[in-house]
Amino acid sequence: MNAQLRELAIAYAVTALMMLVGLLITRAGSRAYFRWPVYSAMAMVLGVVSWNLMRKHLLPAEWTMTHANLLYSGALATYATVGLALGLLLGRLTGRKTAPEQSTIDNIRDKP
Repeated sequence: MNAQLRELAIAYAVTALMMLVGLLITRAGSRAYFRWPVYSAMAMVLGVVSWNLMRKHLLPAEWTMTHANLLYSGALATYATVGLALGLLLGRLTGRKTAPEQSTIDNIRDKP
């Protein structure tokens, strides 16, 4: 496997794993887990594009040669952040509906 495909697989794995963590934290419904592989691929693309834009416009050009390890860590952190954020958002949108508390039901019944 060539280097670009390997790096793409690493980016997908980091993004998908953090997106899964976000879904588990929010206790997402089953619909979210069904859509998770496709949404994590879209999150990976969003993370890669945003990292490339940040690297191009915010960081000095000579850092590609002098701070390669720092740039690699920054890319992985960007992928993880995007994956977690979108996982939390997807989990929030597809969250399980819980039954209302008993006190809320009693308050509704007591009103004339």
